[in-house]
Amino acid sequence: MLKILFLVSLALLAASHIQSVKSSSSGGSDAGVQKLCARLFHPETGEQLELPSLPEKKKKLGGAAAGSEGAFSFSSITVMDGCLLSLWVAGSQEWGLESRSFPSGAYLNQLPGAGVSLTSYQCTCDQENKVMASFRDFKKKHIADKNENGRGNFCTQKIRSRHIYEYGRCKYLNTFVFADDIDIINVCRNQGVWISSNLYKSGNRFRIVVCRNANQNRRPPNCTYRAENANRRRYIIVGCDNNRLPVHFNGTSNRPPVFGITGRV
Repeated sequence: MLKILFLVSLALLAASHIQSVKSSSSGGSDAGVQKLCARLFHPETGEQLELPSLPEKKKKLGGAAAGSEGAFSFSSITVMDGCLLSLWVAGSQEWGLESRSFPSGAYLNQLPGAGVSLTSYQCTCDQENKVMASFRDFKKKHIADKNENGRGNFCTQKIRSRHIYEYGRCKYLNTFVFADDIDIINVCRNQGVWISSNLYKSGNRFRIVVCRNANQNRRPPNCTYRAENANRRRYIIVGCDNNRLPVHFNGTSNRPPVFGITGRV
C-alpha cells in the first residue's frame, strides 16, 4: 500500500513540474524553456525527478508529495554544471528543517532514508557563482587530488600553478588536503563535529602536506616551498559558511573529535 502511495505521489509531483515547465515555455517567446538544474533518483524504483532552475528562494512541493503518506527519499543526486541545489526535508532528526546545498556534481547516499519527505527546494543556475566563490577559493588553496603525493617538488609546483599568493607576496604557510571535494564538504555536514562558532572538525583523518616558504626573499611567481608532514594523516578543522560549505582552513589535529562535547579541538 505504501509503495503504491509513493508511486502515485511521485507521478503527481513529476507531472506538476512538467506542467510548470510547459506553462512557462508556452507563455510566449520571452518565456523560453526552463533550464534543467538537477536530477534526483529514487534508489528502488529507478524513477527520477527533474528540477528546473527557478529564481525563487524556495519551491514548495504541495499535495501528496509533501504529506507523510507520500513520503519518499532519493539517494542519488546529479546537479548540472554551473548550478546549485538546496533541499529541505521533513521527518529527519539529522536534518530537521535545515537545507543542504549541493554544487555541480554527482552525489550518492546523501539524503536520509525512508519515511522522509522532500518538502521544498531551491535550484538555480544563476546564483551559483556568488554562492560558490568562497568554496572555489578554498578548493584552490587547500584541496589536492587524493592520488597525488605531497613529497618532492609538490608544494612549489602546486602553489605556482595555482597562483596562491598573499597580499602580492609568497604565502608563508599553506596546507593541502588530499581528498575529493565532497569528502571535505561533508566535514561541514554529516561527517564533522561542531567545535565552536563556524568551525567543524572531521570525524576521519585526511592525508595532508604543509607547505612552508623556503625563501622569504623571493617574489611571485618564483616562490619556493619545502614540504612538512608530507602524506601524514590528520584530522582537519575547517570554517563553514551558511550553505554548509568549507570556506576557511583552520588547522589540523592528531586527536579525534569528541562527539557530543563542543568547544574542544
